[in-house]
Amino acid sequence: MVRLFIFTFFACQFIFAQDQLSNFNTGEKLEYKVHYGIIDAGKAYLEIKKSNTEQYRFKAFGKSTGLFNLFFKVRDRYESIVDKESLQPIHFYRDVREGNYKKKETVFFNYDLSQAETTRDTIALPEVTQDILSSFYYFRSQQFDSLKIGDKIPLQIYLDDEFMETEIFFLGRDTIKTKFGHIPCKKWAPNLEMGRVFDDKQGMTIWVSDDINSVPLRVETKVLVGSIKMDLIKYKNLSSPLKGAKP
Repeated sequence: MVRLFIFTFFACQFIFAQDQLSNFNTGEKLEYKVHYGIIDAGKAYLEIKKSNTEQYRFKAFGKSTGLFNLFFKVRDRYESIVDKESLQPIHFYRDVREGNYKKKETVFFNYDLSQAETTRDTIALPEVTQDILSSFYYFRSQQFDSLKIGDKIPLQIYLDDEFMETEIFFLGRDTIKTKFGHIPCKKWAPNLEMGRVFDDKQGMTIWVSDDINSVPLRVETKVLVGSIKMDLIKYKNLSSPLKGAKP
């Protein structure tokens, strides 16, 4: 569940440089509700903690709930320790349990030797590197004011002992109704991995707050059977008030 949220969402790195912003704080917490069709399927949580004075510790947790939990139990946990200045990952860990599928993985990013040392292998490290969780926050730190509708951005992500390339398209601006009010957003559509979960290569739409926070507010995607929707339902310790939110 967290893997779906992060990997197809903002688990990415940018090949080109952007202006980096300080748009999240230690102590920030985000909570999302997941719907599978009309069913309340689960929740996902993201949190920023301080590892030490020079590092962030990003944490993500997802779980199935209610009736969905009875026939497909999900318990996913991700952690990433990154350098505060560059947001490059130092250590990445995930423990994924989704139905009968289980996987644990630990990765150390060795920049001196230009290699990623994983649980199973050692692979070459690209010049600019992000893991599946740190990429989410790296994306949020970028400034996209110069983008035009239809612009596409190349992405690269570490997953399962390799670095995978894809791209994400800018769809323009929108305003959506949320529990916090009518919030101005930027819309994105990533290319998705075909043949496993997704029904359409560009079957996902992502709404991100059009302010300095760049908080993901909603995700809608078609899967092989049905559709999934995720909505932000709680937030805490944003760097700035959410633009458009009711007082």
